[in-house]
Amino acid sequence: MIDHSLNKILFFDIETVGMTPDLNSLEENYPEHHRLFMNYMDWFKRKYSDTDGMTSDEVYESKSALVPEFGKIVCASFSFVTPKGETHTQTFKNDNEKDLLMQIKDLLDKVFDLGFHLCGHNIKSFDIPYLGKKFLSNSIKPPKILPSYSTKPWEMKAIDTKELWGFNSNYGLSSLDLMSVSMGLDSPKTGSVTGKSVHSNYWYDGKLDEISKYCEEDVKSLLEIITKIYKLK
Repeated sequence: MIDHSLNKILFFDIETVGMTPDLNSLEENYPEHHRLFMNYMDWFKRKYSDTDGMTSDEVYESKSALVPEFGKIVCASFSFVTPKGETHTQTFKNDNEKDLLMQIKDLLDKVFDLGFHLCGHNIKSFDIPYLGKKFLSNSIKPPKILPSYSTKPWEMKAIDTKELWGFNSNYGLSSLDLMSVSMGLDSPKTGSVTGKSVHSNYWYDGKLDEISKYCEEDVKSLLEIITKIYKLK
């Protein structure tokens, strides 16, 4: 099912927030982003059905983190298993996105040279393109392990557990939480921080440490899922 050595997989997850606390501060600090966000309001409301009835400010606070053009990465957690079976985890967190990205790039460049593959949940649709866009928008050359415009689908150095769980189908339920529980593993989503609360936890509550722990729990679940699959007979 997976033809890569367990010791050559870098498990990872990122946590993102809107680039400012609210729409007013976006207009004040990034007027062109504000203009474009308002231009895309219809797109947001078509894509996210739960925004029906929301004000523009509520849409921004609820969804800006999901779109790299209007969001920023505040932490990223990585984990791998050594040939001796030891698990190493490293988490980067920083209010300065460019500094954070440089730390991430340094690690990704190292694992690329070592022949690693990336592994995460929905990384092909979210984490990888989010990282790529943020590297470029911060004037940083993306790491080679990330796909470029010329990378063929089968050449991507990535294992996406959402695809794995779907068995080549785009239908059905596919959250990391449900996948973990369905495989008899602990849910990673039991803490006070949730995906929907990360934006407010960061901007209004100053809970970057708690957000980082939430991120680490997702990475722990990824490692447990793939390890269990490797042990199947």
